[in-house]
Amino acid sequence: MKKVMPIVAVALIFVACKNSTSKNTHADHMVTVAADTATIAVDKSKGDTALNKEETAGVSNTAAKIESSTEKVDLKTVSNPFAGLYSAYFELKDALVKDNGAAAQTAAKGTQAAIEKLDSRQLNAVQGKLWKEYQRKLAFDTEHIAGIKENEHQREHFVTLSKNMYVLMKSVKPEVTVYYQHCPMYRDGKGANWLSTQKKIENPYLGQSMPTCGSIVETIQ
Repeated sequence: MKKVMPIVAVALIFVACKNSTSKNTHADHMVTVAADTATIAVDKSKGDTALNKEETAGVSNTAAKIESSTEKVDLKTVSNPFAGLYSAYFELKDALVKDNGAAAQTAAKGTQAAIEKLDSRQLNAVQGKLWKEYQRKLAFDTEHIAGIKENEHQREHFVTLSKNMYVLMKSVKPEVTVYYQHCPMYRDGKGANWLSTQKKIENPYLGQSMPTCGSIVETIQ
């Protein structure tokens, strides 16, 4: 299973927000599949390999199976029933970072569509119970964000949307590493969290006024 590694948050002060740009860097995340190599023993006395044609064919079949297994790992997004929902959420986050209310509306509608499209029959018992509990909560916030163009009201609903998405991502891990990030200044210092696929802070609550304000508080992988 994937592990969740908590990361100590930086001090919730304005100076920390200003310095966060230099402390955050982009990181690429790759899934690496390790496969055992097949070794062919060589009979030096005969100068031929110890494998006959049938054994050689067997090695080829093994390699093919390894390649097939690798493809399944790379295509994990297809098998993850929440992949579409996660993707739509990240698009919504990006729109709020840019202070683009219209784009946020569009992304929220995409999130709504992902919620409606999700087939609960693909979920196991634990996931199904979780989805039953959070489906309406997610739909409520995305509906409100999709129905308004004003950023501040959108962000109010994005706070609770992010809280609920966090619970889902902790239970059903995304196909990439996700960073749970915190803005200490939003709502007059009350703060708020969001999820991102990037280490670099791009704040959806303060937008372009203070885009790098915040810190990573947890890594989901």
